[in-house]
Amino acid sequence: MAAATEDWPAVADAIQTRMTEIGMTQATLVERSGVSKATVAELQYNKRQRHRADHILRAVSEALELHPEHLRSLAAGTRLQPVDEPPIRAPEDIPGNLAAIHHSLDKLSHRLDEFITSVNTRLDTLQSTVEVNFPKPPPS
Repeated sequence: MAAATEDWPAVADAIQTRMTEIGMTQATLVERSGVSKATVAELQYNKRQRHRADHILRAVSEALELHPEHLRSLAAGTRLQPVDEPPIRAPEDIPGNLAAIHHSLDKLSHRLDEFITSVNTRLDTLQSTVEVNFPKPPPS
């Protein structure tokens, strides 16, 4: 069964860490996720290591304001997706992978634009400093 290869201690740790970060109680997590208290407790404290349906892990992830696939990725030991990235359901999910790549390229492009603006600002400052400290000599 899949439970033997799934990392449930990592899932429990992530749930507890995130609950602490956002000040969430178990009762609130149960209410927001729509998952039973018993199941939330099993996940939160790693009481029973068994395969969980994707919709359960997705509901808990979303209630914790994480990417919908966060807990599933942790359990499977695969790459964690940022919250704002489109979900990839499986490695063979071509549309999901393409959407994630497009999203990453957009973020990279934005960061590059910010970097270029920062470099240009620093160059302008440096040029002004040089002009003030080393004025051009008058023509002879």
